[in-house]
Amino acid sequence: MSSARVPLARASGPSSLLPVLVAVAGTALAALELAEVLRASPAAGQARPMSALVLTAALALGGFSLTRVLQLLVLATARARRRAAGAALDEVPWQLPDAHSLHAIWVIGVGASVALMGLLGLWSLADGRPSGLEPGWPLLLAGGAVALGVHLLRVQISACWRAAGGPRMSRRPAPGQRPG
Repeated sequence: MSSARVPLARASGPSSLLPVLVAVAGTALAALELAEVLRASPAAGQARPMSALVLTAALALGGFSLTRVLQLLVLATARARRRAAGAALDEVPWQLPDAHSLHAIWVIGVGASVALMGLLGLWSLADGRPSGLEPGWPLLLAGGAVALGVHLLRVQISACWRAAGGPRMSRRPAPGQRPG
């Protein structure tokens, strides 16, 4: 009986295709909405409606990272379940276990920005000078919900990585070396 260890395969992480498609769709929707806003001809004393443009721009700017957070949640949850079942875990690239924090912070910032635009819409509604962000509360709720939801997902993903015994990472490359 040999005591030689069989090396485990190295998991490369989730594909970037879906996040790229979401970002491209968000960009296309934002471009269409921008064209619609520019074509709009508001009545005197009114502003062009901007809420839909804010939401589509948020999808364009945060869609990649939001999709990536969801992919990393699936990956980390699956690893935690396999670990709980006693299965051997593949190595993951050294940067993958922290990727969820980077993407989550970006999406939290995008969500907070949308919420701030909603607050500005409420402000302009209250002072009577239209900004196009009125009524404001839908943006405030949507942005706040995204920011809070992604923060909670980030906490959950971190807990899953810990439950999986921490990531079994390939070594971080030395300076000047190529990863892999």
